[in-house]
Amino acid sequence: MRSARRALNMIKYLILMLTFMCVVIEIIQIVVGAVLHRLFATYTVFIDNDFVRATHFLIAVGIVLVFLSIFGFAGIIFENVIMIFLYAGMFGLVVILEIVLASAAFSMYHRVDNMLTRRMNMVIQRFYTDSFMRASFNHMQNEMNCCGIQSYADWANFHPDRDLPNSCCRMFDDGCMPHERGCHAPMSDFIGSRIHMIATGTVIIIVFQVVCIITAIIMGARLSKYKQQLRAAGMSSGPVTAPEPIMTEKPKY
Repeated sequence: MRSARRALNMIKYLILMLTFMCVVIEIIQIVVGAVLHRLFATYTVFIDNDFVRATHFLIAVGIVLVFLSIFGFAGIIFENVIMIFLYAGMFGLVVILEIVLASAAFSMYHRVDNMLTRRMNMVIQRFYTDSFMRASFNHMQNEMNCCGIQSYADWANFHPDRDLPNSCCRMFDDGCMPHERGCHAPMSDFIGSRIHMIATGTVIIIVFQVVCIITAIIMGARLSKYKQQLRAAGMSSGPVTAPEPIMTEKPKY
């Protein structure tokens, strides 16, 4: 019985440590999701809505898992079998959602180039008619040190009667000296790297969470078996109760 208790304690402390690490990882996931959302919001005219929704999903899943981990903490500390199995089951459902997120992120990663080509053509066409499009394209050219889509020659193709915008110029000695590279390549690297980070990071988190789920199931099964052994031995698995009095009658002299 003592060896079973020692083995159970080892599993208990292991899963407590894993659950604590899981809470830390989920907090990091929430922070990363918030940062990526802020970055994507800066270039919202160049990005499809599902890219932004991926960051929302990342934040929401992180928040749910933080509270779920706290629930698991309580079940493990109080050695409640039902709470431990509920924790493992709900964790499994959330992991399935994260698998969907990782699959979607890998899919989005492979269509970044086509999305940027389509979006940039739309924005540069409306550059002089839409103030928001103009501000967004100027911001991108200033931040990425680029000009046009593939090169500065795109401006002559889309707006042949207009001069290059000031955001295209790297210097103004004897007129505008434009940046030689276009904005498509740096934007593709910028967005693609962040989407790839979401995909690979989610896969790593999933692997760690699967280990947590398996450990929780083992803990629940061991704990259930241990309590059954205590009941079979006539011992209470709950809190210790006060012993019954030995003498129930007054002594007779």
